Amino acid sequence: MIFVLSKYNIDLARAEVEALAGKKGELHENFLVLDAEFDFSRLAYTNKILEFLFHCRRTDLKNKFERFDWNEIYKNNFCIRSNEYKYQKDFAKLVWQSIDNPKVQLNNSDTEIWIYFYRDDAFVGKTVYEREEKFKMRRPDLRPGFFPVSLKPKLAKAIVNLSGVDKGKIWDPFCGTSGILIEASLMGLEVIGTDLDEKMIEASKKNFKKYKIDGKLTLGDSRKLKIDCDCIVTDPPYGRRASLHKSEIEKLYKECLENFYGFVDRVVIMSPSDVDIETKYKKKLVAVDFVHGSLSRKIYVLDR
Repeated sequence: MIFVLSKYNIDLARAEVEALAGKKGELHENFLVLDAEFDFSRLAYTNKILEFLFHCRRTDLKNKFERFDWNEIYKNNFCIRSNEYKYQKDFAKLVWQSIDNPKVQLNNSDTEIWIYFYRDDAFVGKTVYEREEKFKMRRPDLRPGFFPVSLKPKLAKAIVNLSGVDKGKIWDPFCGTSGILIEASLMGLEVIGTDLDEKMIEASKKNFKKYKIDGKLTLGDSRKLKIDCDCIVTDPPYGRRASLHKSEIEKLYKECLENFYGFVDRVVIMSPSDVDIETKYKKKLVAVDFVHGSLSRKIYVLDR
């Protein structure tokens, strides 16, 4: 497969695919080549997925097109797409000439063939999936339980995917208004949310009702709670508790992770870029999310 990753955050997009695939791929700019089968609709930062047909030098492309057996992948009709539009017509002629009873259909084609040029090379593939999810429909400000610093749905979905959990239970110990849990539940995962702030729990309950989520929400201190789950996915409250100093935030992370280490194998966690995470977990920095100006957040996967 060729995963056409969003250029907005290639590191996060790659990590998301590899977490769900359970293996590494080969990256060429924003094209990740990886033989994998899973529920592609879970992906947030992949724009398109192609069945891999071939990869060649740009100068060899015409020859590869003439030699390829297009009848093998042709179904009902076809069209040619490319990130360099000017080549579409010429290569469509080559496919037309090699197919028995060809038919061109530019919209909603059953055989959509993509040519992606990058540098001096080209990837050619057949579309098998294209992301059409409308994340804006689930914007935090459209929820009945709203708080300004909630994660946007696209990012929340991506960090849930970093857990690698296919079927199982996700716990967010700093659930806030449950942006992470909403995305996890919509992907078919069981969800549990806890928070020290009763207002956040009440806001989460309103959001659960709106999205018809059957999850558990309770008040609790993440430094002490022990919840049966397959993974923790969380964005701790450094933003909504502006009164916390950096040293207090680092202490909060440390104490929580000490507690989690006793019973959870994997934690996906976000932190301000200037905060040091001290933990026994093996720490992997997956990506950096740039918020605005100089403000950025690090995204970690922690494994026991």
